[in-house]
Parts: sequence; structure tokens; C-alpha cells
Amino acid sequence: MEVQAMRTSGEARAVDDDGGENGDGDHQDGDGSTSVSPSSRTYPIWLKVEPTKRRLPPVPQHLSRPTWARLARQVRAFLRSRLNNGASLRGLVRLVRAEMLLSGATRDEVAAALRAAVTEHRELSTLDRMNVVTRRLASEELVEQMLAWLEDAESAS
Repeated sequence: MEVQAMRTSGEARAVDDDGGENGDGDHQDGDGSTSVSPSSRTYPIWLKVEPTKRRLPPVPQHLSRPTWARLARQVRAFLRSRLNNGASLRGLVRLVRAEMLLSGATRDEVAAALRAAVTEHRELSTLDRMNVVTRRLASEELVEQMLAWLEDAESAS
């Protein structure tokens, strides 16, 4: 009983590899209608896989996209590390407040934007897959802290 040649996938045929040790590219498929001609390429074809673009929550009306992206990065760092990088995040909350108020937003819109930056963040779902309570508590704690910084900025001005 003779061993027949192994079947090859379409990808292997595209790079002229029949899966055998002898490497002959001239073989006929079972139906006999097509034959693979040898290619001048001696290297495999590699596809470049592009990373997915980071998707942000919808940008609030009175805030620029770069500031919103910066806030999203800071929120991610805060939720991931839990190291209380409060100085940079607090400065960013003040920047968001100033930018939004200068463009005509109300204080409630600023608070809603800060809340949305945390609650609609994509990293929140990957924070702790096993414990939903931990995720909720971490996000609520961050929202409360950001709103407290917002009130401090209001009282300072």
C-alpha cells in the first residue's frame, strides 16, 4: 500500500509549498483540473498585521480629542497600576475643566465628561475579569476622586 502525497492548504499552494520533503511544486490535485507551477520566490510570504487603533469613548462636545485621549491614557494607567498617580491625573482634570469651561461647557457637563472617561473606558472591562465588584469599586473610587479634584479646582478659582 503506497502512501499518497499529503493534502496542502490553499496558503501552502500560494507559496508553492506542497508539504513534501522533496519540494517539487509540480503536482496535480485530485481533480486534475489545476496544476501549481513553480514560483521564482524562495521565501515565504509574510503578512504584516497592523495593531488595532485605540478606540476612545465618544469625545465630549467641548473637549479636544488630544486632551480626551490623554485623559483616557491616564485613566488606564490609574486603573491598571493602582499606584495613585494622582499628581498627573489631578493636573489633567484641571486642564479638562479649564478647556471645557473656556469653550462654554457647564460644570455638570465637565463632571459628566469625567464620569464618562472612567465608566466608558475600554480597559475597565479587562481590569479584573474574575471580580466584577473590584472593577466597579475601582472605577467608582476614581470617579469620586476626580470629582473631588474638580470641586477643589472650583473652590480655588
